[in-house]
Amino acid sequence: MRISDALLALLAFSSLLTPVASAAKDGDGRQFGPWVWGIEGGALHQFATDLSNTDGSFSVNRYFIQPSVGYAWDRRNSVSLAFGFGDSDYDFSSGATINGQQPWGRVNDYRISMPVRFSPSERTDAIIIPSIRSNTESGASLDDGRTEGLLAGIGWRVSDRLVIGPGFGWFSELGGGSSAFPIIVVDWAITDKLSLKTGRGLAASQGPGLTLNYELDQKWQLGLTGRYEEIRFALNNDAMSPGRYGEDKSLPLILSLQYSPWPMTQFAAFIGGEFEGKLSVEDRDGRTIASSEYDAAGLVGIAFSSRF
Repeated sequence: MRISDALLALLAFSSLLTPVASAAKDGDGRQFGPWVWGIEGGALHQFATDLSNTDGSFSVNRYFIQPSVGYAWDRRNSVSLAFGFGDSDYDFSSGATINGQQPWGRVNDYRISMPVRFSPSERTDAIIIPSIRSNTESGASLDDGRTEGLLAGIGWRVSDRLVIGPGFGWFSELGGGSSAFPIIVVDWAITDKLSLKTGRGLAASQGPGLTLNYELDQKWQLGLTGRYEEIRFALNNDAMSPGRYGEDKSLPLILSLQYSPWPMTQFAAFIGGEFEGKLSVEDRDGRTIASSEYDAAGLVGIAFSSRF
């Protein structure tokens, strides 16, 4: 099991804790629904940082956007369909290599998922999410980078301040094989203003984790997010070295400022850093053939989400 699989599961299960848009009201008190439209996304820039085993360096520009449509029977029972796409543009300095291996360029990310939410009882909420995604370097086949997954779980409202529950996930892996793993989700309102959640990171940064939020007022919120991030993708291979995969993993720590001008809509600006970073190249069987750690790298970005 890859650690990133479990973290992606936490991202998906954060939706257990969020009422669907049909339950929200606008400033005049009117109710949305039953059809729910949504869009979310963002962009970030990772500043140039040095590779440890070469004189080279690299920077990254990422963006991601995901429109969605769903039908909500009520605030706790709904089905949605989401289509996500984006890319990560890696800019390596002239002559940079990863242990002699040619580094990659632009990496494309495509996703389709279908979250189904339902309520077995008054104090429980459940969710099932089948998904398909493809992560590939530009020029590689979408099928080479395709993986499938299924998440399922349930959350119990222990009190007005605490939701906790178990679940499981299954994902296929690039290069063959699959992984299955348990999931735990927590949403804890420590005080009226301070909360701790396992849940989503900011959209373009592609990583969920653990977030500590502090509510400044009804519209402004500060957040501190830490997570483990691992991105794997099929490389655009030549005939001499087919079936290779790239990987970028790190430990991001992000400080964000979020603004909610009206219900179910948020804008955020964030700043932070990527720590313990490592780039790798794997063969078709998942064996590492080249790798290089990289120095801590600063990052800045923006993110948004809205349902209507």
